[in-house]
Amino acid sequence: MASKPITKYVVYFIIAAILFGLIATFSPGKKKELRFPDIVVSPDVNAAVASGSELTIKFNEEKLSGVDSVIVKFSSDHTDVNGTFSHNINTTGLPLGYHAAEITVHDGKKSKTVASPFVVTSDINPSQASFTKLSQILHDKKSYTQGLEFYNGIIYESTGQYKESTVRKVNPKTGQTIKTVPLSSEFFGEGLTVLKNKVYQITWKEATCFVYDDQLNLLKKNGFRTTSGEGWGLTNDGNSLIVSDGTNKLTYINPETFAIEKIVSVYAGANEVQYLNELEYVDGHIYANIYTTNQIAKIEANTGKVVNVYDLATLKNENQDGEVLNGIAYNPASKTFFVTGKYWGKMYEVKL
Repeated sequence: MASKPITKYVVYFIIAAILFGLIATFSPGKKKELRFPDIVVSPDVNAAVASGSELTIKFNEEKLSGVDSVIVKFSSDHTDVNGTFSHNINTTGLPLGYHAAEITVHDGKKSKTVASPFVVTSDINPSQASFTKLSQILHDKKSYTQGLEFYNGIIYESTGQYKESTVRKVNPKTGQTIKTVPLSSEFFGEGLTVLKNKVYQITWKEATCFVYDDQLNLLKKNGFRTTSGEGWGLTNDGNSLIVSDGTNKLTYINPETFAIEKIVSVYAGANEVQYLNELEYVDGHIYANIYTTNQIAKIEANTGKVVNVYDLATLKNENQDGEVLNGIAYNPASKTFFVTGKYWGKMYEVKL
């Protein structure tokens, strides 16, 4: 007999709990905070889109149909897309690499902002291009070649390895060294370029650039920065120093202040081109050794798009005791290139 009132109270408790749950679920003040999939249906995070194509962002119509507004911010544009549930971004002219659209949902007194990141890749699939070997000269087999440049009829070369790094002048007809200047043992020499009668030589992990006159008398040394913190290859476009750092990034640096001016990302089709190493700028293109390979990539300097790839493995076969191809120097008089490799006994004049 005593159990009946208890059962009645249990039923009342269950009914009250259900009512409370329904109130909590449908109460305007108890809406769950919107998450990324509640706002963006597609594309996926870090989706790739070829340069020049449109990227379409589709929104979650079911979740957003009753909100006050959906604002897409990209670059300097602010677009209210409420009611359309999609938005197109034209990638023409955008730099290659990572971008993000910022999407803000306003609903009453609440707002939620998410980033929709995407990657602009190259719309060019590079072709395999050929080269012609014209001649060869001797090259110092003890030279761990890191940088090579033809200037005023002389080849300037930077060599690496701790306690072995140098900068030197080389006779392009004989391969004989004209002058050598050693670096202190704590420096690992890397890329080299000549700009306005000054020779610039960067180091690997020391973030130091040595500046010489064309007779290799040291003028000064400066710190520099890259995306990885390292220095690999070096060239110039007549105004800026251009540095590779082992990633797919090329950092443009002011030769006087050493401030970063811009960064260009390099892509071959949809793929990042990693391990960019020794560089040579010629007529709007950058020729880059790809470290660990015997390939040279021809890159549009202003876009970062690889247009051609040259495979010089046959030259490596002639230097079995050496390491990979590294070193590109362009002779504007003959419109030919001088190339060599790390610890190679030969340097070649080639036509690309």
